Amino acid sequence: MAIRLFAPSIICEKHFLTERDSVDGITPEYFEMLKNEMDAMRERDPKGRHRSNQGYGWQSNDGVDTNPIFSKLIRLIKRTMSHEVMPYLGALPGTAETKMHNAWGNINYKHGWNAPHLHNGCFYSGVFYIKADGDEGCLRFIDTHFKVVGNLPPMPRCREADRFFPRTGDLYLFPSGLMHMVEPNTTDKDRYSISFNLETNDEHSGLRFKNDEQLNEENMDNVFEVDDMGKIIHK
Repeated sequence: MAIRLFAPSIICEKHFLTERDSVDGITPEYFEMLKNEMDAMRERDPKGRHRSNQGYGWQSNDGVDTNPIFSKLIRLIKRTMSHEVMPYLGALPGTAETKMHNAWGNINYKHGWNAPHLHNGCFYSGVFYIKADGDEGCLRFIDTHFKVVGNLPPMPRCREADRFFPRTGDLYLFPSGLMHMVEPNTTDKDRYSISFNLETNDEHSGLRFKNDEQLNEENMDNVFEVDDMGKIIHK
């Protein structure tokens, strides 16, 4: 009998401050500078925008990827995608070119959370945590395949959801079609992060992952509802 792993979801989890201190100048002082810039962005645009963010929180419009203060971080994210994630998808190490399609900032206050959603028309998405202590609401990835075929018994190797408790300096990269959410922040601390979408091209292996040209702020997020128990309502 042959057992094949079909269409796995490859999630990259990287901890820059705990694995390698001060890599490429990514230091606590740099994160404090990014936090201050996000506070300034919020002051310039206090309304922000509403997408998957729920409760109490603020989300910026796109443009973080063109802000020079974030350029060092943007380069690091793209390099991680090209050198560490793309080889798992068939590219030769270091040959893939990654571009950032768009990026935006998030500040989750107490009781702030993000509803289950996915990013339509994209290849890979991600989030980088600028200020987080691991207890302001976990990042949750949800596999919806099992819901399609009905209620299945618990299977240890087939989890419906996986939770991560991010801290400052943590990066997560994941397929854009993988449903995800952020659970409510129950602390008195604000959590700062930036989210983004990537596209990648590797001429050597012929792999091209380009985002939908019609992708824009209005049609990117596919947001799902949850019931009072926190379960996803499938439409």
